Amino acid sequence: MEITHNRWAIIINPKSGKKKFRKQRKYLFETLKNNEVEFDYRVTRFAGHASKIASAFVEQGYKNIMILGGDGTTSEVINGIFSANIEKTDDLNIALIPRGTGNDWGRFWGLTADYKKSTEVFLKGKTQLIDVGKVEYDMEGKMEAHYFINSIGLGLDAAVVNLTHRLKEVVGSHSFLYSAALLMAVFSYRPHKLKIHSKEKTLSHGMFTMNIANGCYSGGGLKQNPYALPYDGLLDVMIARTPRFTDIVGALAYLFRGKLLKHPIIESFRTRELLIQCDKNALMEADGIIVHGFSPFKVKILPNAINMIVP
Repeated sequence: MEITHNRWAIIINPKSGKKKFRKQRKYLFETLKNNEVEFDYRVTRFAGHASKIASAFVEQGYKNIMILGGDGTTSEVINGIFSANIEKTDDLNIALIPRGTGNDWGRFWGLTADYKKSTEVFLKGKTQLIDVGKVEYDMEGKMEAHYFINSIGLGLDAAVVNLTHRLKEVVGSHSFLYSAALLMAVFSYRPHKLKIHSKEKTLSHGMFTMNIANGCYSGGGLKQNPYALPYDGLLDVMIARTPRFTDIVGALAYLFRGKLLKHPIIESFRTRELLIQCDKNALMEADGIIVHGFSPFKVKILPNAINMIVP
């Protein structure tokens, strides 16, 4: 089979979200065929499979990758593309038809769970160069890398993601789970020691939570970094210092109103790269996926890294 620059490779996660999968896939396939869009597709079968599929697709020569899934699937695809043995990525295109519960990455672009509207956006074909984040971390004396498209979090942020995954196993996928996990964990969580080095700022204090953002949404619509833009070549960094009980209550109110950066325990800045040193037992999450690695964490932005189909 000849792979043309117009042919699309579709990666489908049937377990993402709660929508009826067969109805959504049937509509998408029929619409693509009616509009003479050539495509091939693969369905994921296990966690991390989307990354392997994406890597194989681009190494075979595909230039266009469509994702039928949520934030986790999108993140896996990005990792597969940027870990692949290819010369460059800025001539590749990605498209998203959201079917996740959080949909934080799609939310920024106005891509909703209404798959018909998202399919219309795809057919119009408008592209935007976007940035991608990269974090390097220690793994038994060797540095390994993980890519992220939306944000990474440490401290409470990662602990809440970890708890959210555990709750999903019990009650299933629901958009409110992150907020529920946050309220369950926030009053019992203990801070970590933290050192940050960047061109713009050097910090050393207790870290309660931290979010480094390419996109502004996380946790199903919350804004920890409300001014983050995934095309400005910068990372937005938010750090919460060790709080008192009253600080936690106040910060939660600010967070749910989208005004977290105004709280006095919050420190924020923008940078292109930074080095984070913290306790070895501090968890890290990337796009809602727990990344198993250890401090130090080297985080940087890759500007104009790949094209995305946007409204």
